[in-house]
Amino acid sequence: MSVRLRRLKADYEKLCTLFTQKSRIRIKKTLGDPPDRYQLEYLVTGLEKKLNGELQARNNFLVEITLTGAYPRLAPQCRMLTPVYHPNIAPHAVCIGDHWAAGEPLPNLVVRIAEMISYQSYNVKSPLNGDAAEWVERNKDKLPLDTFDFTSLLSIGEATGRSPDGGSIAGARCANCGIPTDQAELKVCANNHVACSNCMLECASCHASICLKCMLVTCTICKQTVCQRCSFRCGSCTHLVCARHHDRCGVCGNGRCHECLVDCHTCGGHACMEHIHKVKADDGVTKYTCTHCVPGA
Repeated sequence: MSVRLRRLKADYEKLCTLFTQKSRIRIKKTLGDPPDRYQLEYLVTGLEKKLNGELQARNNFLVEITLTGAYPRLAPQCRMLTPVYHPNIAPHAVCIGDHWAAGEPLPNLVVRIAEMISYQSYNVKSPLNGDAAEWVERNKDKLPLDTFDFTSLLSIGEATGRSPDGGSIAGARCANCGIPTDQAELKVCANNHVACSNCMLECASCHASICLKCMLVTCTICKQTVCQRCSFRCGSCTHLVCARHHDRCGVCGNGRCHECLVDCHTCGGHACMEHIHKVKADDGVTKYTCTHCVPGA
């Protein structure tokens, strides 16, 4: 069985364990053996917009998740099968942004969609639905619509870790693809996940041993994979970047990616776009200067 098929099988087993018919997230239909397409029902309080423009609360939603041939390297394709009113959800797609990494467990993505529907999670800076984004700006005091802790649904069946003497637990399976000990040599990553060599990699920043079960991040700038400890979210563009492409504004001290920082022509320090000024030099060339170096700024 290929690594991908083992991953699909492990995903299915984990989803069946976590999301039972008594859960607020339920598996309605599957396609494939092991499944690569799911229809999930969310018993979550969200919104839908009627034809007359009226917003109405809704308590059940259907979502289709397709695991393409490039999964898990590429993110699953998610779309709504029922109407929902949300800044980051359109009829054809659910925008999971730059959060996806190959090692992210599928149940985590399933829970993230619940958080979006309930308005526990949203991004109004780059919306798929501009009207919903404007509504959020006017009604933040009413959000979220559903306060249930959906991450609590992930507490069942966590990845196998180390035994008391520090070794991997006998009879363990790879936390990512599910291959058992008797079929492959298993190792323990920096986050105490047991994984086979096919599912183990090295953080491009700190060089720690991490596996595809770990929360991994692909730097928006260099496209290298790093562990969660070596990733940062830019306070301006909100993109995730690695430590090498992250710095702080010398004026406000807030973290920014290198693409959102400018070198001050006067002091040579970094400054974010909010604290930079265009100054025309004596030679007529426009240069950038931070607010610390602009008199009276």
